[in-house]
Amino acid sequence: MDLQCVETRNDARYFRGTSRYHHVLGLHCGARPAVLRIVFDVADRQSVDALRQKISAAGCQPETPAELSGAGGGYGFACKDPDGRNLAFVCDCADHANGEDQPDRPRKIVHVNLNAGDFDASLAFFTDTFGFRVIDDNAPLWFLHCANTDHASIVLAKTNLPTLNHVAFAMADFGSVMRGMGRMKDNGYPIEWGPGRHGPGNNVFAYFCGPDEVPLEYAAEVLQVDDSYQPRPSSYWKYAPGRSDQWGITQPRSARYYRVQRLFGYTSDGDRLA
Repeated sequence: MDLQCVETRNDARYFRGTSRYHHVLGLHCGARPAVLRIVFDVADRQSVDALRQKISAAGCQPETPAELSGAGGGYGFACKDPDGRNLAFVCDCADHANGEDQPDRPRKIVHVNLNAGDFDASLAFFTDTFGFRVIDDNAPLWFLHCANTDHASIVLAKTNLPTLNHVAFAMADFGSVMRGMGRMKDNGYPIEWGPGRHGPGNNVFAYFCGPDEVPLEYAAEVLQVDDSYQPRPSSYWKYAPGRSDQWGITQPRSARYYRVQRLFGYTSDGDRLA
């Protein structure tokens, strides 16, 4: 994927994109493929502490915020959400000074799509506790917007399974997505869905199954929004029969990709940062 390894610790390697984040992906040796945790970048320590109080009040059992000794350092805590996902919230990491785009390399993770076992509890947790805003819905997907300008950072899918749906990496432009598709094919990872352009978010997309069949997306030209954006319901996003995107040139997602979008759960210990 052209991510750069920036740190190796014991059985784990950490990779950065071209944005300033210290790393956007950590790979750990394990007995089976699973998601260790999803990490959210928080503005400052005061915000971390306030968020921890809200999560505790919501009935979860978060760690006490602490100085972190792991890759990138920082200050933060972890918890399990009502659906059993492992989440972490950090600030003050050792981010990089340079954050300029580089040709054909991913910038960052632009969104994570999460399957929901208990959709109502998950939605309430992300909106009422975290302050995410429902920015669009296109059944069975609900798009949640946070404090940045990207259309959505979390997507919740009504699947009755608390698993990972996919992870989307932001690319610099349309051409970067297309050339990335070529590299993936050359390295044995065929295109499972795409290229196309989504309705919600308006982004160009291409989907793949990575090593261990982890579901991945390349995305570019993601819609940038502010508080004036008016959310649209599912009825707004309906396509003509036979189409699965705005352009109407791509086939529906493959049976393989449909399967792996429900496959990966979370480790039992990913709610602990220490």
